[in-house]
Amino acid sequence: MRDEQASQMKPGKGPASIARGNGHGSKKTMPRLAFVRPNCSSLCHIRGSEMQYFEYPPARQVLDDSVDRYLADGVHYRDLLKIRERITSWDDWPHAWAHFAREAEQRGDALLGAGHKLTAAANFVRSSIYYHFAQYFQHYHPELKRELHGHKNRVFMRGAHLLNSPVQRVVFPFRGIQIAGHLRLPAGVTNPPVAICVGGADTTKEDYFTFTDLCIERGIATFAFDGPGQGETAFEMLLIQDFEACIAAAIDYLETREEIDANRIGIVGRSMGGYFAPKAASVEPRLKALACWGVMYDREDMPTKTGIYAATGLAMSGTETLAEAVEFFKSWTLEGHVQNIKCPVFVTHGGLDSLPIEKANRFVRELANGAEVMNWDDSGHCCHDRSHIMRPAIADFLKKHL
Repeated sequence: MRDEQASQMKPGKGPASIARGNGHGSKKTMPRLAFVRPNCSSLCHIRGSEMQYFEYPPARQVLDDSVDRYLADGVHYRDLLKIRERITSWDDWPHAWAHFAREAEQRGDALLGAGHKLTAAANFVRSSIYYHFAQYFQHYHPELKRELHGHKNRVFMRGAHLLNSPVQRVVFPFRGIQIAGHLRLPAGVTNPPVAICVGGADTTKEDYFTFTDLCIERGIATFAFDGPGQGETAFEMLLIQDFEACIAAAIDYLETREEIDANRIGIVGRSMGGYFAPKAASVEPRLKALACWGVMYDREDMPTKTGIYAATGLAMSGTETLAEAVEFFKSWTLEGHVQNIKCPVFVTHGGLDSLPIEKANRFVRELANGAEVMNWDDSGHCCHDRSHIMRPAIADFLKKHL
């Protein structure tokens, strides 16, 4: 990844210049998506102004590097192959994903009309996941990102109520805004425990769905929400230093729900959530179990970030340059907090993760009561290549301790 240390962003292509191949040698304009000229005034910065430009690596390389994650989060293998064929540059990225998102929604419509509501629900949810991946790197195209995000939320909720264990869209107040969350209760279970699902830099409540299935199967309710700087909340509030305060507000909300047992609340933190969740567990006695789906002990690596990783950090935090982002994240550390975690802890981490496994091991050593550890030296970020082993193990851990 090459870091473009430029204060101005590269010019983008206007709507009229974006054409897409149909696979038969002809060209057509992709409908319904307005590909806009880059600026960060509406998304990346509530304050306004421009964000430092970072050159992304080739789009296909990024896709190839994340195949394990896409499959684990619900992308169908054949669709992924076809999406890859359509992507030759970053201009193609959102259109390719959105094309297959629309196809999945159309299948859902036909299936729903035929009375096959569960299969329809699966297609609506898959459509939402495709829209998620269409938008999640579009930091320099904020209006496009907002449009795709809107489709993502809309189509997910089309399927949410059709499930045997439906997803309820709820909100809770936090510092003057309403935080959106997905509460899912296991059908036929009285007063279940609940697992709070906290995402990372590009993980949101919708793409936690396949994991919530595992919890539901074990009689555990789930509550996934978009915190400051994440998902749809990023359009209203950027990342804050004390994310644990938002988690406390989520627990406050859960205590108002009579359907669950508020004395049995656990938390799962994925990627950057592997910083948010343990920080919360260190100060929040209402959390009875902690699962770290990757550990982010600190952000000492921020000065070395380039490409997508640097752009994501700036976009989430509302900073304009890498130097400002380094200053924003400078105080982020679990040092001095880990020993205050008293609940049972599960840790999974990959030796090839860009977040050093040495930091995850340090986290485990500093815990007062140790942890259940599931690490692989040859696994990458969040161990997505071991999702068939690791994700059920997290759900089993929650079942055991809640």
